[in-house]
Amino acid sequence: MTDPLTNKLRAFVKQENIKPDPNFELPRSGVHAVVNCVFSAQVKFELIVVPLLARLEERLPDRPELTFGQFTADVDKLGFQKYSEKVLTRHKLARKLKVEVAYCAAKFFVEKGYQVQAQFQLPNDLESEEGKTNEQKIESLILNELVTNVHGVGPVLARYLMWLLGDERHVKPDTLLTRLCARVSGQDLRYGNARDMDSIRQAITAVAQEIETTPARLDNALWRHESTLKSKKI
Repeated sequence: MTDPLTNKLRAFVKQENIKPDPNFELPRSGVHAVVNCVFSAQVKFELIVVPLLARLEERLPDRPELTFGQFTADVDKLGFQKYSEKVLTRHKLARKLKVEVAYCAAKFFVEKGYQVQAQFQLPNDLESEEGKTNEQKIESLILNELVTNVHGVGPVLARYLMWLLGDERHVKPDTLLTRLCARVSGQDLRYGNARDMDSIRQAITAVAQEIETTPARLDNALWRHESTLKSKKI
């Protein structure tokens, strides 16, 4: 028996004919994944993030071999302030320039032995010294250790980063998605409430499986629908 939110979301997806973007594409490098994640916080994606990723592409092309070390070294050449002005943006997150947050995340991965995107996508049957599968190890690294050690990267951004790095099982229940699910279900769902966030993730995961897509792709489709609706009201 499914829960009310899943039922309402299923009906909404069918009624609105919501389908994953056929051009849905993930970054090819860990660097662009991290920058995308950090700079997407609290801004309009198409207006802010798309142009800055294009500027970053000119300087550090989004290729599988691009390393976090190359990114941190490139930032070191200019410093946070100049890099934010010349390459990315001067937006802040958690009272720090976003470029500093992205830099700290990249440095965290380097210190943990991760340099490229492919290292986050190893076969799940590989086990670490702690007896964890690769999937469990990566989840713990990003959802727990990264969140704890890099100020500015919270649980929601961490889940977004998970699927930007290739794990499309994850859902990013941000304010837009929370508002959509609250409206659709008629429930008082609150952004940041752990129980509500779990309910949203479970509902999207269930509906995604039914329509034969991934939770990340359905998340993206719902986000685009809500974002477009918001723009029309302004």
